[in-house]
Amino acid sequence: MTKPDGISIKDILFKVGSATFLTILVVMLAFMLLKSDVEQAGIDMLFGKGNITMGSIDGQNVPIDSFHAAKRFCIQMYQGQGSEALWADCAFQTLKGQYIFRKIGNSVGYTLTEESEKQALWEDAQRASKNSFQGAGYSEEDMRKPEEIYRQYLQQAPLRFRIDYKVSQFLFQGFLPSELRRTDGELNILSEASGARVDLDTVLYTEEDLVKASERNLEPTDQQLKELYEKESLDPGTLKGKDGKPIPFEERKAVLKSKFLLDARKNSLESLKAKLVALQNEADGLQKISALVGKPTVSLRNKSLSELNKINIGKDVFSLSADKKFLQDLSLPGLFTQKKNIGPYRQGEKYAIVSFSGVKLGNPDPGFLRTRENSSFTTAILMEIPQSLEESIKIERPTVSEE
Repeated sequence: MTKPDGISIKDILFKVGSATFLTILVVMLAFMLLKSDVEQAGIDMLFGKGNITMGSIDGQNVPIDSFHAAKRFCIQMYQGQGSEALWADCAFQTLKGQYIFRKIGNSVGYTLTEESEKQALWEDAQRASKNSFQGAGYSEEDMRKPEEIYRQYLQQAPLRFRIDYKVSQFLFQGFLPSELRRTDGELNILSEASGARVDLDTVLYTEEDLVKASERNLEPTDQQLKELYEKESLDPGTLKGKDGKPIPFEERKAVLKSKFLLDARKNSLESLKAKLVALQNEADGLQKISALVGKPTVSLRNKSLSELNKINIGKDVFSLSADKKFLQDLSLPGLFTQKKNIGPYRQGEKYAIVSFSGVKLGNPDPGFLRTRENSSFTTAILMEIPQSLEESIKIERPTVSEE
């Protein structure tokens, strides 16, 4: 048997070796034998991608396909605006939230199996295939096959990601409905709070803003790079040239700069965050924080506590009460008289530091005394659970060297 170009199997064996050629045949056979619903997983295994992770959440690996599915979700949520760093951070927070809701779902006895999700996906693929045939005027030969649509679904989001998403949906839609009712004491507190009006100033920023601020003025001087070069030259493991001598400074300069910036960025970001904490204790700390992160100070006047659920700052919308710590801090002594800077409070990827400048107590709203039902109360409880676990569940991301 020969190939059309005249190269025989014998020639191939001679050129690549019998062991290599056997491996090629095994791979080709594996592709032919793999079932459609495990094809991608099989390809990943054959090419060593099956165990690729993007880090871990609470000690559990984050598969690369789940990370990319979460990242696509974040890009859609931000409507394509932002940066790779922002989307990556959002993806990890999304997966962290799903991980927490998975544990909650397991604790209340709600789980989904991979087999049931595969079956649901296959039925969706069949419906989509049928609709494309009927609605687009394709011939039966040209219409998209269910197998093709099914594989596309798996490429868009893996089973683990889809299962966790459905568990989250169930918790909000199926687990939460209840007949909880407010007590007399709760109604009185809500009524009194409804008459309060506050004045405050705030600075709103994101993690990306902190990164940008920490990277200002980090460009190393030649002297700093030469000091790093001299330090590396003393290390026996330093790369050597063909002559056995250390590679000249000018040839190593680009790599040295990358190494310098890698360490400098990390140290600078940690230093910046520590400085933010220190500035909060200063009387004019909010103005200094504004200058440090490059975001303006926004003044809000005569706002009710309920209006703090949705603060419009330019194109941004922020809810102070989304962070449980904000409601706790409202009871701090001297909060309104000493103009303390409190926070930061977090909502998604955004943070806010707040300074109250005044409070006025007006007439309470008697309508609260008649509103005993509280259909959203259980939603608040469920949102409280992942927030309470926020600090204890850690995200670990691999450190990428620039060399």
